[in-house]
Amino acid sequence: MTENSLIRAGRGRDLRAPRWSELAGAARTMAGAEARKPKATPRGPEWSHDLVMDDAAVQVFGVSVGVAGTLTAAVLTQVLASRAERRRRSADERSRWYSDRLRLNAQFLAASLKLERNLWSAAAQLDPDDRQVRIPGFTTILLAPEEGIPDVFDATTREILVEAVEDAFERLDALEETAAEIALVGTPAEISAARALHEALWDVAGALETYEPFDTAADAVERVRAARDAFAKAARTGLGTTGDLPSLDGRPRRFD
Repeated sequence: MTENSLIRAGRGRDLRAPRWSELAGAARTMAGAEARKPKATPRGPEWSHDLVMDDAAVQVFGVSVGVAGTLTAAVLTQVLASRAERRRRSADERSRWYSDRLRLNAQFLAASLKLERNLWSAAAQLDPDDRQVRIPGFTTILLAPEEGIPDVFDATTREILVEAVEDAFERLDALEETAAEIALVGTPAEISAARALHEALWDVAGALETYEPFDTAADAVERVRAARDAFAKAARTGLGTTGDLPSLDGRPRRFD
């Protein structure tokens, strides 16, 4: 049976082996279909690498936040510590200045009161006479003869007054140093009152030195008492002391 007879016997069916061209076309068709399929997302090593990168970024971010928090806390602690230190130093300085002012004011007030009493005691040696020339031939009792001046004062009166004046000069010099310290740390009212009291004490010492009448010296002593009260009041106010000023000597005041 020939080939053509077999073909006809198969009623038109092609029983021949597939040709190579047909096989190649089928392969190309299958490859194209495969190429047109959507590609799946890689789930291999690349995906694992992305996860590792994400974890590292989270760790870096966490560390950065921690470091930033630590630095912020350190800076804040330093600022608060510096502020506390400044407050402590300011409180120490205020306490020290308060102590210095208290010491100086008390020292100046006590020394002034003691000198005032000594001058008042010596003023009792003055006479009440109203003479145009108080010490004939002299302007100060320090230069008067030791035996005194007839009809003016005797040797005892001169000795008492000379000792009182010389002592007053030494005490006034010491008070001047204290007044200078008050001028550096005291309030304006304290400084002004201290200067006024110092000058008033000088006036009494000058009245004794020139042998002024008793009434002149007594008035000068009264002005010292008024100046002393003014200084004590200014010092109490500057130091924050409340209440009325008590009398330091119990004597009435002629001058306010």
